[in-house]
Amino acid sequence: MSEIIDIKISEDLKAEMAKFGVNWSEYVRESIDEKIKNLRRVKIVEHMDLIRKKTAGKNINMAKEIIEWRKKQ
Repeated sequence: MSEIIDIKISEDLKAEMAKFGVNWSEYVRESIDEKIKNLRRVKIVEHMDLIRKKTAGKNINMAKEIIEWRKKQ
């Protein structure tokens, strides 16, 4: 299902946009999608950094820990 969002732009910007043969709706959709992907990557990296900080200096066999965790699922 699709949703509609509205944005307001100046008349000057609208006139400039009209000069180019760009599908602005598609451009905005792709830009939003790419931004979301980047934000997800940042969130994953932050989570990984947190895990690294918690396990720094500890003698942990991560492969073994993951196997044990998967068994519990």
